[in-house]
Amino acid sequence: MNKKFIALAVAAAVAPAAFAADEVVLYGQVNVAIVSDNTKDNTFSVDDEASRIGVKGSEGLGNGMNAWFQIESKVRPDDANQNGFATREGWVGLKSSEFGGIQLGRGKSAYTKAYEEFDPWYQDKSFSVNGDDQLGYTGTALVPDKKDGGYKYRTDNTIRYTYSMPGMDVMVDYSVGENKNKTTGQKEATNLSYSVKGTISDFWYIVGANMGRNLTNNGSKLNNVLLGGGTAFGDLALGAGFQRHVFSENGYGTNKRNSFLVNAMYNLEGNSLYGGVIIADKLKYGSVKLADSRYVRYGAGLAVPLSKRTNIVTEYMATDFAGSQKDTSYFSVGAYHSF
Repeated sequence: MNKKFIALAVAAAVAPAAFAADEVVLYGQVNVAIVSDNTKDNTFSVDDEASRIGVKGSEGLGNGMNAWFQIESKVRPDDANQNGFATREGWVGLKSSEFGGIQLGRGKSAYTKAYEEFDPWYQDKSFSVNGDDQLGYTGTALVPDKKDGGYKYRTDNTIRYTYSMPGMDVMVDYSVGENKNKTTGQKEATNLSYSVKGTISDFWYIVGANMGRNLTNNGSKLNNVLLGGGTAFGDLALGAGFQRHVFSENGYGTNKRNSFLVNAMYNLEGNSLYGGVIIADKLKYGSVKLADSRYVRYGAGLAVPLSKRTNIVTEYMATDFAGSQKDTSYFSVGAYHSF
C-alpha cells in the first residue's frame, strides 16, 4: 500500500537503487484523456494527464559504489507549446549500499513523495495539488489568502541524502537559497524536508515534514507535518493520514490547519478500483477559526489494464467548499501508456 496504487506508476517509477550497473534507460508515460471540468469556460476538452519522458542511467565505480543520473521532461501530447526539457526532474548522484546516497539537482521534494503515498490519482487535478493554494481559501478583506497552503512540490538547487535499511527508507533534502536581496539583506527561499517510510509486520507507515523559510519578502515560515500508514486485507488496501499546516509572516500573523486523508484500493479481477477523501478543517487565523474556509475533496477511479503497459483510466474528483468559493468537479476518461 505504501506505493502508487495503479500499475502505471510501477512501470514509470524512478529509483536509483534499482538501476543496473552501466546502463542508460529511456522511459516515460503518454497519458491523454477526454475531460469534463466545471472550472473552465469550456467544460469539455482533450487534455494531457502528466505525460513525461526521461532518461536515466548508472555506472559502477567499484567497491559497491555507483554513479547515476536522471533527466525527466514534461511532455504535452495535446499542446506542443507547453513542452519543456528537464522541467520535472534533474539529478546526478552517488549511491552505496553501505553508506546511502547523495544527489544534487532538482525534483519532487521528500515531503512531496511522502504525501503522494495518499494520492492514487493520475489526472492533473490530483489529491496532491489543489491549484496554487492547498488551503482552498479565497480570503477576505480582513484575512487575505496568502497562497501558502501547499508545500514545495518540486525544489530547485537541492542536496538530497537517502539511506535504506531492512524495513525502512529515509530521505532528507535541503533546497539552498543561493542569493540574497542586497537592499533587505534577506536570502532567497530555502526548503528542508524529509520522509521516513517503513513496515511493521503487515502495516506500513510514513512520517514526513516540510520547513520552508523566506517564502515571501516578509520572512515567512511554512511548516507541514504528515503522519500516516495503512495495511491490506486480501484484495483490499486501506490508508489513512493526518497533516498539520502552520504558516506565519511578519505583518500577517499565523494561520494553521489540520487535514485528514483516507483512501482505499480494491483489486477487482485484475482491475484497480480506488477512491479517497480529504477533509480539511477550518483554517485558524490567530485565535479565530474561519467558518468559510473548510473544504472536502473526494473522488473515485477505475484503471482497466489492456496490457502490462497500457491502461484505460476513468476518474472523478470533486471539491466542496464551505464558503462562497465555487465547488468544483472533474471527470476524465483516457488511455495511459507507460514505456
